[in-house]
Amino acid sequence: MALQISTGLWLGSVTRMALAVFAVVALAAGCAAESGTGGAGLGSQGLRAGGAFSAAIDGGNFTVAYDGLEAKATMMHRINKDVGGLACVPSLSIEVARPDGSCKLQLDYQAGFAGEGLVLKTASFYAKSGIYQDDQLIQTIDCPGWATEPAKGVVVYTSTAGTGSLPMAPLGQPNAGLTEATLRGVTLKPTFAGPLTMRFKGRTFDVDLSKITLTGDVVSKGDENVACVKTFHDFPQWELKDINPGSPGFDTTYGLDAFKGKKVVVALVSDWCASCIAQAADMQKLQDEANASGKSDVVMLVINDKASNTPKALTAKVKTIPVFQDNGAVDAWAKMNAPFAGKFAGSQIRNSGYGYAKNGKNIMYFAPNGSGSLDLTAFQNAVRTVINAKDEE
Repeated sequence: MALQISTGLWLGSVTRMALAVFAVVALAAGCAAESGTGGAGLGSQGLRAGGAFSAAIDGGNFTVAYDGLEAKATMMHRINKDVGGLACVPSLSIEVARPDGSCKLQLDYQAGFAGEGLVLKTASFYAKSGIYQDDQLIQTIDCPGWATEPAKGVVVYTSTAGTGSLPMAPLGQPNAGLTEATLRGVTLKPTFAGPLTMRFKGRTFDVDLSKITLTGDVVSKGDENVACVKTFHDFPQWELKDINPGSPGFDTTYGLDAFKGKKVVVALVSDWCASCIAQAADMQKLQDEANASGKSDVVMLVINDKASNTPKALTAKVKTIPVFQDNGAVDAWAKMNAPFAGKFAGSQIRNSGYGYAKNGKNIMYFAPNGSGSLDLTAFQNAVRTVINAKDEE
């Protein structure tokens, strides 16, 4: 009978996730230091955590400390055997927990777009870990120093809203050419631009991880086929003024590039059009639902046609989503619709919708029926394909 503990430091049966907004700085000596070809484990020094994080929940402030605990880093580099050639690092995962598997923190960084380095993908904190036997939960383990969790079973707070990047330096030779390289004396030090909101079934807390560091040796697995950066499909290029007072970008001029790395839905509307007002209000509702469920990687926006300069009826129906005012000099409507030329006829471009995955690829095209009405249910279904899309479509 197999006995399993739900932490990545042992055999785990719980899905691996990741926690933190870490910017990892590898010491110069670490990236250029001696390398190894062998050996299992984390190198002669291992990897140790230090510091703690505090969070407010249930009306109290709770601290979880990691001083001296063993940590694990799973790192990958793209093999480069060229003389003097460098090897990029497209992924790095870190986890740390107490010896009994409780209080586990996990983070998972992956390659970003060109120039971004590594970016945070997912995050998690195990407020209650679990022991499994034959895939059945037989015992839970509370995290000492944490709030009492009312939920039964394993409790994992997660977030995919991190905006932190990981500026990991490329590996030099001979590490770059090895299938397994040991980086000696690496320091993984978090930087934190703002609170990371963690969620579990309606319960939330904000966490600051800036006091946590990890030091020691890290093993990097080499692969000749991994991608150093993600491919980004260019958005339609336009910049317009955001005229919605409730939008974070109100009264500034910008375009779709501001939402690079997010799932984006765009609708073309007119202030005088009743179905357009309903469509925009529906998008605000879908945005609110996405935010409430922790999907802060989703952005809804509308572009008002160039014939109206005071779309008060439109902005009265939306609270926070950007409302862009088109004009003759930019003609964003035409630029949005250009890849679909011939699919619309005349004014049928109104009420159209366009959806993009995180890598900028168009994955949703909503064509209105041209009858002067709008099937909101069909539009909602189209938008949800974007909200629920995989990061790389």
